[in-house]
Amino acid sequence: MDWQIFGHDWAVNLLNKHLVNEQLHHAYLFSGPDGIGRRTLALRFAQAINCENKDEQGNPCGECRICCQTMEMKQPDLSIIECAEGSNSIKVDQIRELQHLLSLTPFEAQYRISLLLDFEKATISAQNALLKTLEEAPKRAVLLLTVDAIENVLPTISSRCEIMRLRPMNAQQLSTTLESHWKMDTGNAGLLAQVSGGRLGEALRYAQDPELLEKRKQNLDDLLTLIGQDRVDRLKYAEKQFRHNRNTFREALQS
Repeated sequence: MDWQIFGHDWAVNLLNKHLVNEQLHHAYLFSGPDGIGRRTLALRFAQAINCENKDEQGNPCGECRICCQTMEMKQPDLSIIECAEGSNSIKVDQIRELQHLLSLTPFEAQYRISLLLDFEKATISAQNALLKTLEEAPKRAVLLLTVDAIENVLPTISSRCEIMRLRPMNAQQLSTTLESHWKMDTGNAGLLAQVSGGRLGEALRYAQDPELLEKRKQNLDDLLTLIGQDRVDRLKYAEKQFRHNRNTFREALQS
């Protein structure tokens, strides 16, 4: 099968070339805003690296045991590093545990792969700990990092990775993709393409949860109202709405 990645053909072609030419790098960094497809692309790449039946172009079969387990993020040789439940950051102890796992021989796949999600949330200590692994990566290990922006990780980290800067699709391209692959009607596809800012994952999130669109509309209405109010009223609104939930504040800004 092909990678089923939309809007990032150049990235798929480059990663395929690395596989076919046996020029795998020890670390890749996928950057871009939420909903743009960083994790999906990284997982497809992980599939292609270890697939038991990939074709001559480096495409994974999508059906073998390793492919299926990888997309479910349950493959024994795939380590997932992300913020633990109740935590806002990736800790240094998580990186040290990962270093031990990467030093082991792969259990059933060709490579041990580590997927480090939202690595911009890693503490400085955790990033510095990972630096040693990036400098002296085990032969049968590949690290895949996702970040919202390259500037939000240490330069010593990004400089040791193959950087994949993912960018939004234009609205027309995304609208066409939603129509052809998700069978949306033209009007709805066009609306979601616009409000998502060209990010496929964000468009699908709105499609699956219509309440998010209504919440976005309410945020915009509130902001328009606040324009005509004084500073005190604006601060009162911000305190009431966002004091206890920074994620809500971030989502409102992204609207």
